[in-house]
Amino acid sequence: MMNKKLGLIIGSMVGATVLGLGVYHSSADAKDTKLNTDNIQQMVSEQYPGTITELELDKEGTKKVYEVEVRDGDTETDLKLDADTGEVLKEKSEVVDADDDDIDDNEKENTVAKTDDLISEKKATDIAKKEFDGEVREVELDEDDGRVVYEIELVKDKKEADFDIDAVTGDILEMDIDTEDDDD
Repeated sequence: MMNKKLGLIIGSMVGATVLGLGVYHSSADAKDTKLNTDNIQQMVSEQYPGTITELELDKEGTKKVYEVEVRDGDTETDLKLDADTGEVLKEKSEVVDADDDDIDDNEKENTVAKTDDLISEKKATDIAKKEFDGEVREVELDEDDGRVVYEIELVKDKKEADFDIDAVTGDILEMDIDTEDDDD
């Protein structure tokens, strides 16, 4: 009886892994979700005090989720939200030691913006599209060296462009345009 249950569990896991690998090859794309990063930013800001320091669309099996990190003083809250409904699937809060941060408190206060100060995802992608007119593959809100930035990836034909855009000023901090390699 125990071996039968174990066999069913292992068989289910193998089947899910094979199915998951087949689905995993397609990257998470914001245009296939009902909620975009602007919607998620607003929802999180209304429910969680602090500054969004990271916001990323990710894929878990066949489900798309937004992973969000919110900092409020010395508390860091990690959230996982359903990309279609906004439902909080996972929430974890922890006290972080200020000594563990790469930047000091004065610099953090001056550079990390409040969510209300951020430009929209659409405005950031419009800025990137002025430099490289491609299809948006990925947009991520992240903190980089104490600065909140949109990391945007665009593709067109066999070219790919990666941008880091300041989420407060809209300035392009980094732009990298490459020709994609065909791995298929």
